[in-house]
Amino acid sequence: MLTKQASVCLVLTLALFMAALSVSPVHAAGDTTAQSEQLYAKAAQLRQGALKQNQKCFSCHGDAEITTRWVTDRGHTLQLHVDEVDYRNSVHSGQSCQSCHAGASEDAFASAPHKFKNKKPMDCQSCHGNYFKDIYEQVARSYHTKAIVKKGKDFSCASCHDAHTFRLPERTEDIAFGIADTNERCFKCHSDYRGYQKLTDKKLLDQKMGHWFLPSKEKHFEAVSCVACHGGKEGTERHVIMEAKETKVNCESCHSQSSAMTTKLNKYRSEQRAFSMVNKGLFDDAELQQKNSAAIKASMGEADSELGFMNSRLLENKYVIGITQTPWLNAKFVQILAAMLLLIAVHAVLRMMGTKAVYAHGKTVTMFPLAVRLWHWINALLFAILIISGFAMHFGVAMTFDSAQSTHAYFAIGLAALWALYMLYLLLTGQIMQYLPRADFISASIAQAKYYMLGIYKGQKNPAGHDPAKRLNPLQQSAYLPVLFMLFPVLIASGLALFIPEVIPPELMGMDGKRFVSLVHTGAAFLMILFIVIHLYLCTTGESVFTLVRSMVTGKMKK
Repeated sequence: MLTKQASVCLVLTLALFMAALSVSPVHAAGDTTAQSEQLYAKAAQLRQGALKQNQKCFSCHGDAEITTRWVTDRGHTLQLHVDEVDYRNSVHSGQSCQSCHAGASEDAFASAPHKFKNKKPMDCQSCHGNYFKDIYEQVARSYHTKAIVKKGKDFSCASCHDAHTFRLPERTEDIAFGIADTNERCFKCHSDYRGYQKLTDKKLLDQKMGHWFLPSKEKHFEAVSCVACHGGKEGTERHVIMEAKETKVNCESCHSQSSAMTTKLNKYRSEQRAFSMVNKGLFDDAELQQKNSAAIKASMGEADSELGFMNSRLLENKYVIGITQTPWLNAKFVQILAAMLLLIAVHAVLRMMGTKAVYAHGKTVTMFPLAVRLWHWINALLFAILIISGFAMHFGVAMTFDSAQSTHAYFAIGLAALWALYMLYLLLTGQIMQYLPRADFISASIAQAKYYMLGIYKGQKNPAGHDPAKRLNPLQQSAYLPVLFMLFPVLIASGLALFIPEVIPPELMGMDGKRFVSLVHTGAAFLMILFIVIHLYLCTTGESVFTLVRSMVTGKMKK
């Protein structure tokens, strides 16, 4: 039986080696394709035999009620159930159950309870000792080993990995499932009294409480692997679990262009790379290493893509603040802003070189009611804070991410509330008419445009005048109406959606829902900034540079 088991492992190992070697640009002499096909055929035959043999085991152990039916002499239950579907999806699906659970004799499984050759199942090193020697070296340096083994407790691969259900993350189509599955192994001890006490002899410490600094921590647990933060410093050191005090807890570790998500976890898929089986002690590969030394050296430690094998898929069409920016949208914004500033500069120079208008003042009138002035200045303050904090999150500059995120969230809620109150004020007081086009809108717009483009240089008076009933000139109406009643709601709604991401559908307009909403929010923010730039410049076009600004403070202007 052991000879058969060994042959299965050997054939599968050689099949993996030939598959890896087949993608190399350098081929061994002879017809490697024919050899590979033979090995694949033999491996498939052995897997079919294992599946047939395993079916007998699942006839009993596939029944979920087996755990309650069988107990020890002391009345303790045993975990005897193995989900057949999970096993078929695991990396060991082609292995015979008896490869690890060897019977004491040929008829050991004819009756229950079974008599096994060893008290414990085969250790993982029995098959993986050579191939995973780098992993065992990492485990030896891990804080798990230092904190648990030194207390005389048993800590092995099975402490974290269930051999019946283990799936390689890079072979998992559903990334979210892979993360949840990985984190579940951590929660098994760190959030379970029995598991934690069994390994440490300590009372349960609620590890989730230890993550108090995380906003929406449950969402982080669903989307980020524990080892992304608690793993080793190098991208391949998944099994070097660091002590808590050595772990980075700042948000920038993930929410930045140099994110741990893109530089550390799941960056490599070494088991599928060419020459991945070389120097593992599985066979005499000295000649192979000598002939292909340059290719082997080039392939080692090289990520499979710019962001790594799994990371590229993890972030594809997804939105993570600070990581997945929108270069094309950023570039368009900078280009438009630069062109706008250039036009403003030219316009300002021509104004300085031109003739200033001479006004004959009459009585003083109230142009801006107190409610409008209060809304204006509070709104301006909120926007200034939101622009700074928004840029800090989007580009990873100026502020720490957690400060920027919390500041942006709280002041955004304030902005939304202020906008709603202002809408109510406009409706109840009739001030909304100030924003609606008047009967002479077209002719007045043409006259206003001529003034800004030519008349202002010649000392002509502003055709809009200072009339409290017509506080906004027609061009201002054309801008303020869509900004206040369209751009504001889009900005607020998209921001609130990102604040409560559960309301965002998984897919919008053929894109990831959060990605689409983030593009809308960022685009709306950029448009608002462009509007503010123009607004600030036009505030200088009064009789003096500060005339219009002063009127928004006092509310008064002279006709």
